[in-house]
Amino acid sequence: MISAQGGSVITQNGQQVRYTVGQQSVTGTSSNGYVVQQGFQQSNWGKILEQNTISITTTVYPNPFVNEINFSFSISPGEKISAFVFDVLGRLVYSEDVKNENNSIKLNLVHLSTAEYLVKLSSDKFVHSAKIIKK
Repeated sequence: MISAQGGSVITQNGQQVRYTVGQQSVTGTSSNGYVVQQGFQQSNWGKILEQNTISITTTVYPNPFVNEINFSFSISPGEKISAFVFDVLGRLVYSEDVKNENNSIKLNLVHLSTAEYLVKLSSDKFVHSAKIIKK
């Protein structure tokens, strides 16, 4: 199971419980102020994913993908779209300026390893981020 992002909850006794990407259950323990957690902490991804600036519905397919991934838009986000792909450590692993044709773009990501990535698409009037999975 891969969660959409994760989250955190404060329990009745005041303990904070966090769960994140790739974690099948909430696991962890605390004692005398020390906290042990399991899973990947991707706390910055939530902020990035909330940066959409205008109402354009973006469809990502197929996801998971093998070599190429497509993005289609409900209305035109602009003629040129900048695409940035980041690994789970936040490192930029791919970037390209892509021409919007018929409100869609295609990225050839055959060189990427099997993993989960964050893709950020932007133009003059549009910002969209999504998680993608390479098979």
